[in-house]
Order: sequence, then C-alpha cells, then structure tokens
Amino acid sequence: MRENRFSMKQIDERVTLLNDEPENKNAKYVLYWMQMFKRTSHNHALKFAIEQANERKLPLVVYEALKYYYPWASDRIHTFILEGVEEKRKEFKKLGITYVFYLQKDKNAPKQTVKKIAQDAALLITDDFPCFIIPGHNAAIVEKAEIPVYAVDSNGIIPMSKFDKEEYAAYTIRPKINKILDDYLKPFEESEIAVKKADIPVDCPDTQVTAENIAQLVAECDIDHSVKPSPIYHGGTANARKRLKFFIENILENYDETRNKPEIDGSSRLSSYLHFGFISALEIALEVKRSKAKQESKDAFLEELIVRRELSFNFTKFNQNYDSLAALPDWVQQTMRDHVDDEREKVYSLEELENCETYDELWNAAQREINITGEMHNYVRMLWGKLVIQWSKNYEEAFAHLEHLNNKYGLDGRDPNSYAGILWCFGKHDRPWMEREIFGKMRYMTSNSTGKKFDSKKYIEWTKTLSKNAKLPPAKNSGETLPFGE
Repeated sequence: MRENRFSMKQIDERVTLLNDEPENKNAKYVLYWMQMFKRTSHNHALKFAIEQANERKLPLVVYEALKYYYPWASDRIHTFILEGVEEKRKEFKKLGITYVFYLQKDKNAPKQTVKKIAQDAALLITDDFPCFIIPGHNAAIVEKAEIPVYAVDSNGIIPMSKFDKEEYAAYTIRPKINKILDDYLKPFEESEIAVKKADIPVDCPDTQVTAENIAQLVAECDIDHSVKPSPIYHGGTANARKRLKFFIENILENYDETRNKPEIDGSSRLSSYLHFGFISALEIALEVKRSKAKQESKDAFLEELIVRRELSFNFTKFNQNYDSLAALPDWVQQTMRDHVDDEREKVYSLEELENCETYDELWNAAQREINITGEMHNYVRMLWGKLVIQWSKNYEEAFAHLEHLNNKYGLDGRDPNSYAGILWCFGKHDRPWMEREIFGKMRYMTSNSTGKKFDSKKYIEWTKTLSKNAKLPPAKNSGETLPFGE
C-alpha cells in the first residue's frame, strides 16, 4: 500500500497542493477534475488549470462525472446537473479545451475513471469545496494519483484561506471581510488556453447529453426515482444568468422590503445555481453592484451573498463536525443537556413530516414547496427548522430529520449554507435568548408570529397550486413570472 501523502501545502490564496508527487514528464495533457464549479467562466480552478497547461505547452482536459451512489442521489439532482452538460461541452469546444462527461449509471459501470485519466496527465487540478462528498473525493485521489494534485477554491469572493480559524458569527467575520472586500470584488480576468485541442482521445467513457435524452439517461441510473425533477428550476449557466437578469430587473430594487415575503417572488432564488457552481458569487455580486437599484437593497443582498455565505464556508472548512450537533457552541450544548427530558406535546415521524402531515399549515406549506420545486423560501425555512426541533423525540432526531428533508428534496442542499442554516435553528451563529421548554436558550419561533409578518395565507394557497401549476408567484412590480428554462 502506498503511503498517504495528504500534506496540503498552500501555494497561493486559492490553491493548495495536496501531495508531493513528481510531475509526469511524458504527459499528454493537464487534467482538471471539475466537481463543484460547473462553469466555464469566473472559475479560479479552470483559470489555474489553463495557466498550468500553458506553462507546459500542453492542452487541457476537463473531466466531469456524475456517479449513482452519492447520498440522496435522485432524479431531481441528476437532472439539474445534466441540464448544464450540453452547454459546457459547446463552450469548451469553442475554447479549444477537451471536455469529458461520464455518467456512471450503476454498479456495473466502469470505475476508477479519474485515476485512469490521470495516468496521461502532467498534474491534476480539482475543486476545493469544504463540504459533503468533495473532501473525501480529494483525499481518495491523493491516495491513488502518482502526480501532483492541486485543489483550488472558487467558492466565494474572499478566498477561504484569508481566515485562519472558525469565526463565531456574522459580527466577527463581517469587519474582516469589509476590510479586504475591495481587493476581491473586481472583474475576473479569464485565461485563454494556448494549445487548443478540443478532441484529445481520453481513456474514459464519454456520455453524450442533450436536452432530449436527459430523462432517458436519468431513468437508466440506479438512483431514487421518487424525487422528481423540479418543474420550476432547471440547471445550467444560461438559466442561472437568466434568473439573475430577471432578479436585477424586477426584484432587486425592492429587495430590502420583499426578501422576507415568500408569497411573492421577492428574493434571488439563485442558491441552487450557486451550490452547483453554474454561476459564481463574484459574477452575481458585480452585476448587483453595477445595477441602478437603490443602495439599501444592494447592501441587503450583498450581506446575504457575501457575509452570510462566506461565514458558512468558513464554518464547514474549519469545523470537522459541521454535519452534527457537535458543531454547536458550549451554551447550546449546556441548554440541550438542561432540557433533554422536556416533554414534547406532539412528535411526528419522518414519514409524516415528509408527507406534510402536521397540524401546522404554514409548516406544511414550506415542506410542500421544497418537495415539489426543490427550494424553500429562506424566511419560512427558519420556522421550518424550529418546529421540527419541537416535534422530535430529541435534538439528535430533529437534526437528522432536517438534514434528510433538506438534502433529499432541496437542490441547494448538501451545502455549507444548508448546514449552517440547519444548525442556526439550534443556536449556531446566534446568541442565547429567554429560556423556555424544549428550546432552552435557543431562539424560539411560532407560526402565529412568523405568519403575521407576511401574507401567510397567500403563501399557503400558492403552495397548494404547485402540483398542478408549478410556477413562481409574480414579483412585486411585475405581473410576470419567470419560467426557468423555457
């Protein structure tokens, strides 16, 4: 067995060398394993790969794969990812870069494909994403590869390496971000490949994906077919930019007033596109910054996109327990111990929650939205999490139910924002409040008080129409809704 050389040497602010293997001097190309940054622009990993290829006067191969056995694999997630493949293939061909996409359908399909492709590569570049299955993927390829492996951070506007520890809350990371933000909130300088070869033979199956064959490809995969594709949100960079344009033209001006109103289309709804890397936070921030919307709305949106989002990436990078209650601060651990035996008036099973079978119509509406569309409005998501704590046998069961419901149905699940958001319901990135039953000193929310802050009846009724007429509600100043992907 070869020695594990997972050494992690910081090369620059965004690039980490994960091992100390020598380069392959007889290489045919440089390899970029695209895992999370599924885009051909504003991509620091792709830029680094192009620069490395140019230095060696080699062409570049971009390899992307979708396996069948990742946790919560479903028709919904598979379809959303596949909807971005055809446009990338066309764009990479224009750029003179070879793009290989492999859909691994079942246990009989070829395995160890990255290792095979890497045999003809000078070095391997991949995505530095601090959550879900990606850290494990990167550790595994370091074990197998006999060439240098670099991980590149293209997650946010500020490199994750600018922070050397976990930040306690938004108020601790905000001044640190604001101090250096102008250094990073700048137009992205793209690099061009020098040796243009868009058709290099690569030892790997290459799955041809088109809009017409996606449904058939998904049907052939050994995944959960019960979670259907979203009827509203469709994957790909073109759809991400279409939504961004609609948001800036129809929503951003009033974002400070509408972002907490789930009964209208008043938020960006870009979280799924950010999660899968179809669009970068930098591109979004620059478009928002140069828009003519009022400053209050731009500031409110950029606070969410930059400060809150980068706080979640900081959390998952530095806290190994990001996917458990062990990540919670000491005061929460103590308050849970104090209230672990508190009586729960009502306890719902996971099946009842999944089927929206609670006595609370607002909670049911929130779950119904994510079940059908793949997203849940952030404002009701807070209440959604709080009530599951109240309805579970214990805190561990509550976390497990929230993680499952969010990651199974949410297109933006399995993400640093997701885990930070779920744990916020338990007190992460928050402060102690007045003590009460079950919640102890955790912040408490009720449907009655939350529902008074927006037209909850209208939101509930909208979610009931989704199964037959899946479309977003109109924006405040527009009678139109945005039909994603049409």
